[in-house]
Amino acid sequence: MRKEIVTKLIKSMPGISYNEIVRDTGLSNGVVSHYIIKLIDSGEIEKEGEKRGKYFTTNILKKDRILITVLRNKTNNEIFKYIMKQTNCNQVVGANKISKKIKKSGSTVSVSLKILQKNNILERVIMNKNSKLTNDIGYRVSNIEVWTKYFIKYNL
Repeated sequence: MRKEIVTKLIKSMPGISYNEIVRDTGLSNGVVSHYIIKLIDSGEIEKEGEKRGKYFTTNILKKDRILITVLRNKTNNEIFKYIMKQTNCNQVVGANKISKKIKKSGSTVSVSLKILQKNNILERVIMNKNSKLTNDIGYRVSNIEVWTKYFIKYNL
C-alpha cells in the first residue's frame, strides 16, 4: 500500500524530490526512505543527481529528465508560466518586468533566464533593434505548442 503511494506519486510527478515525496504522501522520512530504496533496487525508479536528487520512473528519457528538473525549479517554473502567458498574447517580456511580476531579484531572474535559454525553453529577442541596451532584450517561449504538451505530459 505505502509502496504504491510512493510509486504513484513519482509516476505522476516525475522529477520530484525526496522532501516533496515526504510532504505529499504524509509518510515519515524512514518509511519514504525504505520504499525509495526498494523501488530503486527493483529497477522501478531511478535517482538523478547526488545531492538533492530527483526521482523518475525508468521509462523517462535522460534528455527529458534534464528539462523536467529545470522546470521543477520554482523560480524557473514561475518565469516560464509568466512568459508563456505573454507569448500566447504575442508579447515579448523583458527581465525587469519578469522580476517585478514574480517578485524575485534581478540577479535571480537573470540566472534562471540563462538556464531556460540554455535548454532551449526560452529564446532571447531584441525588442528595439536600434538600441544596444540590455533593457531592450526580451524573452518568449521558443515553441509554445511543444512546451504546452510537455508541461501537461509531465505535470509541471
